[in-house]
Amino acid sequence: MRRLLVLAAIAAVLATGTTACGKAETIREPRDDCAPARSLPTGSTERTMEAGGQQRRYLIHVPPGYDGSTKTPLVMLFHGLGGSPQAVIDTTSMAELADQDDTILVAPLARGRVAEWDFRTPISNPTSDLAFVRDLVKELESEACVDSSRLFAAGFSNGSVLALALACDGTTKFAAYGAVSGPYWSESCRSSPPASIIYFHGLRDKVVPYVGSRTVIGPLPPVNDVMAAWAAHDRCPPASATTTVSRHVRHFTWKQCRADSDVDVYVVDNGGHRWPGGKPVPSGRVSGVMTQEIDASTLIWRFFERRPAGGQ
Repeated sequence: MRRLLVLAAIAAVLATGTTACGKAETIREPRDDCAPARSLPTGSTERTMEAGGQQRRYLIHVPPGYDGSTKTPLVMLFHGLGGSPQAVIDTTSMAELADQDDTILVAPLARGRVAEWDFRTPISNPTSDLAFVRDLVKELESEACVDSSRLFAAGFSNGSVLALALACDGTTKFAAYGAVSGPYWSESCRSSPPASIIYFHGLRDKVVPYVGSRTVIGPLPPVNDVMAAWAAHDRCPPASATTTVSRHVRHFTWKQCRADSDVDVYVVDNGGHRWPGGKPVPSGRVSGVMTQEIDASTLIWRFFERRPAGGQ
């Protein structure tokens, strides 16, 4: 009987949330917030940081709904060769999408008189661009209320290749990748985690030819070979679904791949070296038709939204 009374007393203590010392013990469900709040000015701000012993610049766009307490998705957007953070944001209209979806948008600046991303130097080299992106993500995670399970990378041309090189490296845990007019695959990608990728390319791209060629940033392989390699890497079912989206746009998709990853490819039959659905900006480094039959930014955003918990 005495043992039963002792057990009853313990049960009563647990039920009331008090300890033997008489102090209340609060049990809380895990909360999806940051405490204390990590406030940031809303709108676009240019910032600098040190990475690999160098000063690096980036543009951060914080949505008006950001409160510093609610964990917030983050999209990294990489410009093309000779581009700039503001130019790629203007072309893609991604700041507007970020504002609508309460997402932080970050556009870093590459190095050089003609700004160029080095996608070949491995992340083990602290001066590499892969290491810079890793360090930038760490800084943003410490200074902003970022949802680390909803980190995404997107880019155009040279920036597209960098985004896919980040998928190949796999050290920085992006949940999905959006890439336009810049394919990338190497044998080192075979050991990387599964990667959800949405990719766009024009058949009439003369800057980065669809069939592969030497380019101003080095040799790049054929788009079909690259995307087939990523689908095989993700262990996707061998047959992809093909859809005619519009007069000049076809969509190829591999679903139900390893770790719930997907590979989506949009081919623009008359497309040049352009961001589909984008806004034209004066530049001699782009060419051909910028189709308005699809909006790459919106399609990338929807692709990202389907991966709230990370795809790796």
